[in-house]
Amino acid sequence: MTAARLSLEPLVARYGSVSGLARALRRDRVQVSKWRRDGLPMASADRIAVALGMHPVEVWPDWYEATEQAA
Repeated sequence: MTAARLSLEPLVARYGSVSGLARALRRDRVQVSKWRRDGLPMASADRIAVALGMHPVEVWPDWYEATEQAA
């Protein structure tokens, strides 16, 4: 069974580009591009949303449903 992953697209859209999101997260653009390609693991998604000053449900409206399915 593979771990649930979320789309990075809502954050890329919010920050205008992969580079913009990478700058906001203080992460390498290559890592952010990998998340965009492969999806964001649930635990990472939570940490990233919080690091950007948001609750995960603000980024992924179906957050609660996705966490229940992942459990």
